[in-house]
Amino acid sequence: MAGLYEIWQQAEVSRRLDVLSGFIAMCAAGDDNARRRLARLVPDAETAVSSSPPDLAVASECLDELVEWADTEWADHPYRPVEARPDEADRQTRDYAKDLWHAALPVRLRDEMVRIELHLEVRFLALCRQPGLSCRSRQDVYYVAGRAAMALDLGHLEVAEQEIRRMEQVGSVAP
Repeated sequence: MAGLYEIWQQAEVSRRLDVLSGFIAMCAAGDDNARRRLARLVPDAETAVSSSPPDLAVASECLDELVEWADTEWADHPYRPVEARPDEADRQTRDYAKDLWHAALPVRLRDEMVRIELHLEVRFLALCRQPGLSCRSRQDVYYVAGRAAMALDLGHLEVAEQEIRRMEQVGSVAP
């Protein structure tokens, strides 16, 4: 199974490929040569990204060619995608990485993660609806619930369950 760093790199390339290939496909809709060129590049990149292990060098070359093509042909296009700010790019990549990471996990582990995620959601909502929960305690519940969700994203089930217990303690001690 690939490590988190490799999955993150794969997710970054996949995200950029999806955005740019969609834009080029829209712009090249009436041009048969452009559609053929796109039909050659995108499958090569997607095959390279989805292979096991992923060939990120090949995928990056295809991505670089798409970027150069978009820069020369449609640089002034009003819908030309721009590179996202680092924080936004990380948020988008995180969504891709979560999907890739979960797909790489065994089914038994994914089922257990779903069970813990459901437990987290139910307990979180119950604590937030608690009458008389102070603003400070509510913030603590949100914070600890976020930590539990991050642990689940990374596949650390024991840590997620520990954070859920911690969240329950925060809610029960609250004035």
